[in-house]
Formats: sequence, C-alpha cells, structure tokens
Amino acid sequence: MADRRNKDKHVRTAAIVGGGALLLWLLLRGKGIGLGHGGAAIGDGSGAGSASTGRCRVRIDADGIETDGVATDIPAMTERCRVAGSADVRATGAAITGVVAEAVQALQAAGVRVYAASDVWNTAHTTPARRSR
Repeated sequence: MADRRNKDKHVRTAAIVGGGALLLWLLLRGKGIGLGHGGAAIGDGSGAGSASTGRCRVRIDADGIETDGVATDIPAMTERCRVAGSADVRATGAAITGVVAEAVQALQAAGVRVYAASDVWNTAHTTPARRSR
C-alpha cells in the first residue's frame, strides 16, 4: 500500500513539473502575449526600419496604420516595407479587421516578408480586405 502512495506522489510531481515546463515554453517562445525572444527594437521614425532587424515596423490600431512610428496609409506602408524587405506587423484589439487584412495582403503582394503573431495571420486569412468606396 505504501508503494502505491509513493508511486502516485511521484506521478503527480512529474505531471506538475511537466505542466509547468510546458507553460513556460509556451510563454517564452516569442508568441502569444509577447514574452520571450520575439521583441522588436524601437525605430526612430526615420523610415529606415528597426535598427536591429532591418524590418519596418507596422502597427495597426483604431486610428489607422503607423509605419516606423509615423502615420501612413496602405501604399506608403507598402513602399517603406518593400524597401526594407520585411515587416513586423502588430495589430491592437481595436484595429479594424479589414485594414489588417488589406495591409498584410498588400505587403505580401509587394514581396515583403511579413512577421506577425498568429492573431494577425488569422485575421489576414479569414477577413476579406476592405474595398475602396
């Protein structure tokens, strides 16, 4: 009977340690809530892109699109990022999904390598781009 209790205790301990290790791996792999190794450097707004990665930084929120800290539209964002060759794309929860989809699709059409979190990719692939009025 004591053997059984000892075995159960070890199994429970292994499950807790394994679950903790899995949680830590998920948090630190650079996705999700932004912890870990995927952080981008802050640009200076000069249009040269992120100094450490060479990527332009795109942020989409309820107010529109910022590229390297400067308010832009889709064509200007696409051109700046085409010159850089790649883009880090971030979208807030308040971003209009059609704008996110249009931005990612425009970057891909211009041959820009896009780096984004899974929620941005899901939005880009499941939402049709906005139509011009």
